Amino acid sequence: MYENDIGLLIKQISNLVRIRVDAELSAYDMTLSQLHVMRCLDEAGGETTLKTIEHTLKVSHPTVVGLISRLEKNGYVTSLNGNGKQKSKLIRMTERGRQQKARLTENRKNTDALLLRGFSESEKESLGQMLQRIYLNIQTAENSEGGNPN
Repeated sequence: MYENDIGLLIKQISNLVRIRVDAELSAYDMTLSQLHVMRCLDEAGGETTLKTIEHTLKVSHPTVVGLISRLEKNGYVTSLNGNGKQKSKLIRMTERGRQQKARLTENRKNTDALLLRGFSESEKESLGQMLQRIYLNIQTAENSEGGNPN
């Protein structure tokens, strides 16, 4: 009955991945959500604004503030005041954050390998395209219905 419920299956996969990754990341005092922030910073060259992180991760301002606060407490990032606006605050990866980046990247690659075990390269490519399409479908529906895309 439920095995063909796509929304439920996506939620169950997401929950299992989060539990697994959060358990692995607990050794670094980090969560999967915080890892996403670190990855965003890394892809931006080590620093970016709060607003850019919100936009990239598609999460609310209070969520990003909380994530940054915990990362800062653990010494992974520092935050610098921008031009006086809270959302333009500059977030910079610290030396500790850069040192952990390789380990965290390795954990992410291992999780991806587990998720895609037994898939051919063409199946991986197709799955990526289908998931992107699902994401765009729901994002487009949210935007056209006046919902908040964050």
